[in-house]
Amino acid sequence: MPSRRFEPCVRAVAAVVLLSGLTPAALAELPQTYLALLQEADSRDLSDDRFLETADMVSVLVDGGRAEVHAAILAHLPGRAGVVADWPLPDPEPAAPAPAPQAPHSEHRDLGEAPVDLAEAPEGSGGWLAAPLRALRDDSWAGHIRAGIQMERGNSELTDLTFAVELDRELEDGWRIDSQFEYFIAEHDGRTTRDNWLAELRVERELDNGTGYYAGGSYDRDEIGLYSQSAFLTAGGIWHVLERQRMDWKLRAGAGQRFREAAATGVTTTDWVAEAGSSFSYDLSETSRFASETTAYAGGGSRIDQRFTLTNRLFGDWAVQTGLRIEHEFEDRPGFEPTDVRLDISLLYAFD
Repeated sequence: MPSRRFEPCVRAVAAVVLLSGLTPAALAELPQTYLALLQEADSRDLSDDRFLETADMVSVLVDGGRAEVHAAILAHLPGRAGVVADWPLPDPEPAAPAPAPQAPHSEHRDLGEAPVDLAEAPEGSGGWLAAPLRALRDDSWAGHIRAGIQMERGNSELTDLTFAVELDRELEDGWRIDSQFEYFIAEHDGRTTRDNWLAELRVERELDNGTGYYAGGSYDRDEIGLYSQSAFLTAGGIWHVLERQRMDWKLRAGAGQRFREAAATGVTTTDWVAEAGSSFSYDLSETSRFASETTAYAGGGSRIDQRFTLTNRLFGDWAVQTGLRIEHEFEDRPGFEPTDVRLDISLLYAFD
């Protein structure tokens, strides 16, 4: 029986024998950049523990995980074979593999929103350094940028230039961040007649049974409206009613506060409000998507806000989006129409 001091060598020899029986297709060559990283760690005479940390990090970044890194170390750095003797090796390729059609790339989000890549690190990759890297790969910012024109009818007859940015992020354990910033500007006879911007943010967490909770708010600054600035801050629960391949529907309900500042007098008002909302989307085809967002506030200054969008993909990540927004204030406002209607036509670019 070999002594413990020769046990790593015995394992390494056995691994080399097993490796020699693999077909060339099963023994995928490690990318040169990562191989150079391993060779640099080896040339610096690092301890086995430090070298193992470097190898573990590389295993997170390659498709084959620890098995691919193990094969590369046996082929190029046999002196370190004992360090990874417990790691798996690539499975031998079947003698006569049947050709399999390549599956199309699937996007987590569909048209009008940015694709989100939630690719996970290979199984078997771990360690104090590899685990944080794997966690970072699970998260991805996504969103879109759009620019176009907006025609508003109601309290004002305006045609505005618009610019908007939307950023979303999906995190672990059902957490999600949605944010949006919109800017509107219009000029008439060399004079600025509209300079308005809107910022929104919502953080929510959905549980496995489709329910969850959220917190969010919005801030709106309008130079020509009844209120020069207004803000909402609410929190409550969500219910994911439908989640299908082409259709998605989510409801929410909560309570919070509404802040308003009158444009004419500068008087500020803060009221408690109850919020109810609905988010719905439906894929009409592979290139067209309909979505609606409805938010209603009941309490001081009751209000309902509805947004409808139809997004048609042009090519790649570019699309044309047509939007209709209807805002209705239920309070009595002498001299002001209760309903504003806005029509948006924008060129949209999605990104991930």
